[in-house]
Amino acid sequence: MAFSKMVLKWRLIGEGYSSQLTIQDQRHIISLAFRMWSEVSPLDFVEDTFSPLEFVDIKLGFGTGRHLGCNQKFDGTGQEFAHAWFLGDVHFDDDEHFTAPNTGSGISLLKVAVHEIGHVLGLPHIYRTGSIMQPSYLPQESGFEINWMDRKAIQHLYGGCKGQFNTVFDWIRKERTQYGEVVIRFNTYFMRDGWYWLYENRTNRTRYGDPVALQVGWHGIPTDGVDACVHVWNRNTDAVYFFKGTQYWRYDDDNDQVLTVDPEGHLYPRLISEGFPGVPSPIDTAFYDRRDYHIYFFKGTYVYVFDVTANSLAPGFPRKITAVFPAVTSGDHPGGNIDAAYFSYTHNAVFLFKDTQFWRVVGRSRDRWRRPSLPRNGLLPRRKVEEQWFDICNVHSSALKVARR
Repeated sequence: MAFSKMVLKWRLIGEGYSSQLTIQDQRHIISLAFRMWSEVSPLDFVEDTFSPLEFVDIKLGFGTGRHLGCNQKFDGTGQEFAHAWFLGDVHFDDDEHFTAPNTGSGISLLKVAVHEIGHVLGLPHIYRTGSIMQPSYLPQESGFEINWMDRKAIQHLYGGCKGQFNTVFDWIRKERTQYGEVVIRFNTYFMRDGWYWLYENRTNRTRYGDPVALQVGWHGIPTDGVDACVHVWNRNTDAVYFFKGTQYWRYDDDNDQVLTVDPEGHLYPRLISEGFPGVPSPIDTAFYDRRDYHIYFFKGTYVYVFDVTANSLAPGFPRKITAVFPAVTSGDHPGGNIDAAYFSYTHNAVFLFKDTQFWRVVGRSRDRWRRPSLPRNGLLPRRKVEEQWFDICNVHSSALKVARR
């Protein structure tokens, strides 16, 4: 049993406010509970305080004993904290000591609300350790999440998350261990307009709390999105560039902000035509391939390969994307106007994205060793983005700024 629509209206009804928390705290916590489900499903939740009550999909309220016209009576302190109905309402027992997140002892209103909303959305109890839908309440946990089982259960009802991306890239950073060794770490970032998701490759999922506004993660880049991020990383250079329109910015990773002037005296933002002669602007996307020290710029149906060592286009470029990245299966090719392209250090492979699909470029050693007939840089058959990268979900604009305090 599930809702037949993807945008659901909710309201904390006025006659059912709690006596224990401020109205502002109650609405914030309930908003956050809905956002947590939105982060792992294609559902959008909108707080509606104006429509007639019959047009509100999910109504929530607090009460004691006989409450809110409900035919079920609360039992006072202990045992039942709340109850809910599939595709219906949520009631909380105001005799319980509900508290806000990270405020010490008491019963986490957030945790109870996430559980009960799960029932409203169609989920039964899940008898597995770690599930937010297990029937027994566990004490407060700072930073609890909707885990893998819950994610798969809600997506079984409503499907996975789909969408295009402006930019995809791996962010590489060097860290020193307690033993003084330098290690390389990286995560993958997906950007859509002015928001981004951090994808944790080790756990194969997005970070809790995403998407986040661009200006939170990168200070000084255009706040409405970028066309590409390129990290030129070799023995002689370690430079990060963001591209937007006809300009690009160099990013200072150590100080976590864009540079106004670099060590060579170049002022930023700078025209793409000045820093990368021969590359037209605006570009569609770009990536740096550390294996050949080249930046691959995409525009329309052409690819411009830029030799960073020679500071010029590589001989023979520009060329058609179909010539540089031929289809392994005839007709299965994005053609042009690529949304995003990136070299993945996790997969040691290049990916091209268009709409809600992606193509992986044939590996230079592994794939061709297994199948010598594969063309160099061939594009393997398309797949859906949600089949490779899970839970990159939109959140309704009204909830984007709702975060755990």
